[in-house]
Amino acid sequence: MQVSTDSMHSSHYVIFNADICTGCTNCIKACPTKAIRLYNDNPTCLTDNCIRCGECLRVCPTGAISTTTYELEALQKDKVSITLVSPVLYSQFKGVMPNDILLAVKKIGFHHVMDLSYYIEMFLYAAEEYIIENRITGRSPWPLISPACPVVIRLIAYQFPKLLPHLIPIMRPVSLLAKETRANISREYKIKKDAVILYHLTPCPAKMVPSKSSFAPENSLVDRTMGIKDVYAQISGQLKHMKKNGIEALREESETQKISGNCLLWGISGGEIAGINSDKTLAVSGLRETIAYLEKIELGLFKDIEYIEFRTCPEGCVGGALNAVDKYIAKNTVLKMLRKFGLERLIPREKVILLYENGWGLSDTTQDELQRIFGVYKEHISIEQLKDIEKIMQQIQGKDCAACGAPDCRTFAEDVVMGKAVLNDCIMLRKREIDKISEYK
Repeated sequence: MQVSTDSMHSSHYVIFNADICTGCTNCIKACPTKAIRLYNDNPTCLTDNCIRCGECLRVCPTGAISTTTYELEALQKDKVSITLVSPVLYSQFKGVMPNDILLAVKKIGFHHVMDLSYYIEMFLYAAEEYIIENRITGRSPWPLISPACPVVIRLIAYQFPKLLPHLIPIMRPVSLLAKETRANISREYKIKKDAVILYHLTPCPAKMVPSKSSFAPENSLVDRTMGIKDVYAQISGQLKHMKKNGIEALREESETQKISGNCLLWGISGGEIAGINSDKTLAVSGLRETIAYLEKIELGLFKDIEYIEFRTCPEGCVGGALNAVDKYIAKNTVLKMLRKFGLERLIPREKVILLYENGWGLSDTTQDELQRIFGVYKEHISIEQLKDIEKIMQQIQGKDCAACGAPDCRTFAEDVVMGKAVLNDCIMLRKREIDKISEYK
């Protein structure tokens, strides 16, 4: 659907289509960081507050909110295009083997398609080793928190900065794969590294993160992202074509990759800790649940737990907002597929530990740098402004209805004082004014 630019209000992460927005305020209420407003029927995402969790995409009943990802047409301009596939992709096609799915992805226009299995296992080995070392050194406070979900990193930096030391300083699998893939492909094609365009086929609206972050530097390593649902129809079409023409013959055109059960499990809640050799682990999924448990950790709870896997999407990455298939069906597909793949690792531990001891995969990013990169700049509120905010709150005496276009009365009062909204936007105040006029008449 083509819409005028006047009706589109976008940030770096999401696009708001005012033409089909009904003003229901579902997105405003769902946003955990109060990043969305709907003043004067004009939706705007306050990008400094947006942690790219995708909650607004989930609750929008009309599809007025979409994420900013690339389309297949972009491939035509690329000299060499590579896509790094999220393991969640395999859960979207029931009864289809991963290598057949990878071949179908290649046929929609990519030069190479890369699976994450090896790098997920390398991440798991590195995490295990860090846990073992931390038992002795106490370098990081317990519980350690997985860096795998980029939304969790942003959420911690924005709302729980005291928990930044809990993040285990290991690069995410997709970042590790991206770094090596770009180097290898540039050598193979004898071209500059920047001529290799890396895509990430993902279920996650968080997509890329700011540069200079050793936790997940996809902004410098991954060039573009595509949502799984955006290319699902094309992949399905290629799979049907392959089945009709004989998959076995077509497989010869593709590089067969070894897929591990750990890779398949990665996409569902609990899949990460299932691959970590520690009994003191915990898996939490869902945005509200993640916030609740982060609050408990901030209070000093769960010190007896060594490692917590957080996924802000329900049921894990299979619940990502950019998926095409129902999360429970996708989860069932993964569990059925595990019967064929098992959980035996593809890489010997000794190989990864040798790399780890030489500094591979570890980050030296300081907590201050993480706060600067992922944290949110908050405008200074003076004592006089605080007094004005309190006066407005007493005047409103509202019920956090969000009818004004702000998520709650306090946020609305702050916006009024900051000049971002006008007092007359409050429906409660307007109603009282009308009642007074009616009584006067």
